[in-house]
Amino acid sequence: MKLFTSKFGPNPEALRKILSLKQLDIEVEEIDMMGGQNRSEEFLKINPAGQLPCLQLDDGTVIAEVAAIAEYIEEIKPDPVLSGSTASQRAETRMRMRQLDYLVLAPMMAGYRHSEGKGFFEGRMLLLDDYGAPSKQIAAEGLKWVNNLLADKRYICGDRLTYVDVAFYCLVGFLAKVSLPIDPSLTHVTAYFERLAQHEIIGQK
Repeated sequence: MKLFTSKFGPNPEALRKILSLKQLDIEVEEIDMMGGQNRSEEFLKINPAGQLPCLQLDDGTVIAEVAAIAEYIEEIKPDPVLSGSTASQRAETRMRMRQLDYLVLAPMMAGYRHSEGKGFFEGRMLLLDDYGAPSKQIAAEGLKWVNNLLADKRYICGDRLTYVDVAFYCLVGFLAKVSLPIDPSLTHVTAYFERLAQHEIIGQK
């Protein structure tokens, strides 16, 4: 296997932490995302979506998206469990990942790309001047939903630490610094981030 990734960006960071939690060491090829190498003709032959990170298997299959890579890694190295030990737990984990994608992660990233991040993403994708603000509003509402979800939970999936927590912590943590700060009134979300910041691997800079 070979992992194509970048030194920069919340998604590469999330996968680095997942691999560290799994104590899995695989071949890595660094791609210059800042210089646009992930949009080059050569890299697009590997991953036509131009996404980082992506994992190339020995048979040539390429898997992108942090959640998909995390679930593949779970299959080949189940311990420690980051998806679920039962069918119902794994289904819950996938459900929460999907919900967070729709409610928070995708709109929060869109809000950044179409506003503060426009200078970086311009020329790499379609950007709309009036898309950033409403996307942030959607993400802010989504974070309120997450706050309610975490009212009686330690992690997104209750007492189970999953790859969802790693992805959410890295992406929202990054975007909260550069685009949409977390409302202080979301006390459960704030406490959740403080807990994960104390984790020996997830909280590493």
